[in-house]
Amino acid sequence: MTSTLTNCDHILSIPDLIAKKRDGLELNTDEIQQFIAGLSNGDVQDCHVGAMLMAIFIKGMTEKEICSMTTSMRDSGERLHWSQFRGSVVDKHSTGGIGDKISIPLAPALAACQLKVPMMSGRGLGITGGTLDKLESMPGYQTQLTDKQITELISTVGCGIFSQSVKLNPADRYLYSIRDVTATVPSTALIVSSILSKKSVEDVDALVLDVKFGSSAFMKTAEQAENLAHWLYKVSEMLGMRTCCYITEMNNPIGYCIGNAIEIEESIDLMKYKPGHSKDLEDLVCEQGGRLLVLTQKVNTIDEGREMLRETFKNGSALRKFHDMIIAQGVCETIAKQLISDDDNAIGSILKLSDMKYQAISSETGFIQAIDSLKLGTIVQRLGGGRLKSTDKLDFSVGIRLLKHVGDSVEKNEPWAILYAGHDASHHYPKFLDDFNGSLTVSASPVVPLQRIYKIMGST
Repeated sequence: MTSTLTNCDHILSIPDLIAKKRDGLELNTDEIQQFIAGLSNGDVQDCHVGAMLMAIFIKGMTEKEICSMTTSMRDSGERLHWSQFRGSVVDKHSTGGIGDKISIPLAPALAACQLKVPMMSGRGLGITGGTLDKLESMPGYQTQLTDKQITELISTVGCGIFSQSVKLNPADRYLYSIRDVTATVPSTALIVSSILSKKSVEDVDALVLDVKFGSSAFMKTAEQAENLAHWLYKVSEMLGMRTCCYITEMNNPIGYCIGNAIEIEESIDLMKYKPGHSKDLEDLVCEQGGRLLVLTQKVNTIDEGREMLRETFKNGSALRKFHDMIIAQGVCETIAKQLISDDDNAIGSILKLSDMKYQAISSETGFIQAIDSLKLGTIVQRLGGGRLKSTDKLDFSVGIRLLKHVGDSVEKNEPWAILYAGHDASHHYPKFLDDFNGSLTVSASPVVPLQRIYKIMGST
C-alpha cells in the first residue's frame, strides 16, 4: 500500500511530496508535520527520509518551512517544562570546535549565578570532540537521565549536562542518523532545525549560539557562518527564545588542551582559577555566560555579566556547583572531591593520560602565528580520542597539551606542545609525528594575540 499525506486541499503520496521539494516548491506546515509524524508511525521509510533530506539539501527551505520543521521535530516527543523557573532557564550551543570545552565550566558558573541550565549536549562528530564524551572520562558520570532525574537535577543543583533521551525529540535523533550517512549534514536548513528543535525542547528563556568558522569548523568562511547564524537567530526568536549568536574563529584550538580527560582537567583548572589557566577559555566562557545574564535581565550590561561569571571562578562557587552536578550524575563522592582538590596527583590518577608522550619542537625562532587545529584534531581522533565510526570505543587518555598559543614567542628547538598517545600510535596513524610537528606556523615579526569573536548578532 502506498503511504499518503493529507492536507486541507488534496492527498499527496510520499514520493510526490519528495518531488515537490525536489522541484523547489514550498512544503506547507501540514505536510511537514505529517512527514515528521510518519517517522514514528511507519508511514515514512528510510529511503523516503534519505530522498527528502537530499532534496532539502539541494533546494533549501524557506523561513516558514524551517520554523515548521523545527516545531514538528520538537513536538515529536516529550518536552521539558520549567514554569516554576520562568525567566531564568538558559542554555548555550556550539557548532563544534577543537578544544571547545566551554559548556563544562559554563553550566556550573551560570547555576552559581542562580540561573537554571538544562544542557542537552552531544557526542563527538568527526574531529570535533563531544561534551558528553569528555564528561564520561570521569568514572561514573551518567549522561542518560530520565525526565524525573533531569527535573530533580535542575531543581536542586541548578545545572546538568546530559544526552538527548529517546523520549525527547526522537525525530531529530532519527533524522540525524540518516543525515550522517547521506552526506546531508552541512545543510543550513537541517542544521538550524536540528539545533533549535533540541533547544526548544529544553523550554529555555534565553540562548547563546556559538557559530564557528575556519579550517576545522563545518563552516569554512565567516560568510558561511554569518548566514547560518542569521537563520539560527531568526528562527529561535520566532520560537520565543531570546537569542544571541556569536561568530567565532576556529582555525586555532581553544585553550591549551585537546582531548577528553585532558579537557576536563583544563575546565577544572579554570573553575579553580588556577594560576596559568587558559585566558582564551576564560574570556569565551565569561563572554557567553555574561550575555545570558543580560538576556535574562539579571544584569544590565555585558561588562557586569562577564564579571559576575568570573567571580564564580574566583570565589569557588562554580567549582562547588560542578562538584554537586557530577555527583548527581553518578560520580561517587570520593572521586568528585578528589577532582576539585588541589592534589594534582589524585586528579591525574582519575583523569589518566597516556604515559607515551611526544614533544613537538619549533624549527625556528619567532612568534607563533597559527596552530593548525584541523591537523591536531585529526591526530587526536585517529589515535583513538575521537571516533572514525559511531561504534568506536574512545581512548580518554589520548590528548594534546599546548605549551604555547598564538602570539607567544618561541625559540628554535623549543617544545611547544605535548602529545599523549597510545603505544601503537604509529599503527593507527603512521604520519602522526609529521603532522604534529608540522602544525605550527611561526612569524619573524610579532603577532597580534588571537581574536576569537568575529561578530555578534542578535539580542543585546
